[in-house]
Amino acid sequence: MTDEELLRQAIEMSRGLSRRRFLRNAGLGAGAFALGPAVLAACGDDSTSTATDSGSSSGGGKKLTISTWDAYIDTDSSGDPKYSGGTLDAFSKLTGINVDYKVDYNDNDEYFNKVFSPFLGKGKTIAPDVVMPTYWMAARLLGLEWIEELPLDKIPNHSNLDDSYLNLSWDAGAKHQMPWQAGLTGIAYDPALTGRELTSFDDLLDPAFKGKIGMLTEMRDTVGLAMLSQGADVTKSNMDAAGKALDLIEQAKSDGQIRAFTGNEYLASLESGDFVACIAWSGDIVQMTKPGIKFVIPEAGGMQWFDTMVIPKGATNTDSAAAWMNYVYDPVNAAKITAFVKYVSPVKGVHDELIKLGGDAAALADSPILFPDDETKKRLNVFAELSSKDEIALQDRFNKITGA
Repeated sequence: MTDEELLRQAIEMSRGLSRRRFLRNAGLGAGAFALGPAVLAACGDDSTSTATDSGSSSGGGKKLTISTWDAYIDTDSSGDPKYSGGTLDAFSKLTGINVDYKVDYNDNDEYFNKVFSPFLGKGKTIAPDVVMPTYWMAARLLGLEWIEELPLDKIPNHSNLDDSYLNLSWDAGAKHQMPWQAGLTGIAYDPALTGRELTSFDDLLDPAFKGKIGMLTEMRDTVGLAMLSQGADVTKSNMDAAGKALDLIEQAKSDGQIRAFTGNEYLASLESGDFVACIAWSGDIVQMTKPGIKFVIPEAGGMQWFDTMVIPKGATNTDSAAAWMNYVYDPVNAAKITAFVKYVSPVKGVHDELIKLGGDAAALADSPILFPDDETKKRLNVFAELSSKDEIALQDRFNKITGA
């Protein structure tokens, strides 16, 4: 079986409700910090980008097409991202570049199946000049040689990228992608219901909480935390360790410990008390209205992720794409975006710029979830890059456990 056939099979196996689909109308953010890779954002329309088989890889026209997730840039009260004074409007006025901003990236595998593979996989081009996949999808695209190397000479603000992103094994120096927003995965719980503090994945397996625990349908998050609890290194591909983690999760499911595997609907279960604790995404908890809910990074470690900007192979307006990347990597502009979306920016200097903005934006600068201390950062991990064969195997078994 070819790599492409394996990837297609993986896509079918991992079909499920994207976590982002639960964020789009609620306006929830997914906070964390500017540190290193792994998954979360927000989604959009069910349509995919129009693909085209024409275009040159070095165009410098005054147009730019962006394909991205929903709720990922500042908008006005009506949800218009091109409102007067907003990021898109200011960028267009400064550069003269007309932006076609498409909120049509609903799910990584869906987009790969409908857009990337059918066109880039056949040597054709697609309409977007900038697309924002999650880090592991970006790594896959780079491995397939479906994205361009960035014209760094036209992106001087690339120097504002947080240093931790420069050491990725699959893109050393961040020469093919520039992170957009980041987040982390840990444990959320209600102390009023648990009766004690929770500090580990093992706490989720306490029989006292039987039938009241939630885990995520995102394989890398749930399996990653389980692997860390067993002392495994999730940053390196280890199928034996992943198998042991799946054994642990499967046993918990069989024992009735886990009430449900969910996407963002775990928020409703935390609100209602159906879950006393669950695996959760940081920004969701920052945004919760129910008082008292705590979010912790397990003692054994948590997961981290990011969505990133890439230029598809053969993109028509690479000069415009470079101008966009340079603009949003100015700390002033990045802070404005962060203040609205409440994700974690990978841009140096955003913390200080949030303080300068004052009000609610300044309050974000004090968030230990958006800006964790150095000791916490040391306990955060990136799930290893997987081969097509291994990803299929892990996702298949995980789906059987979760009932996906």
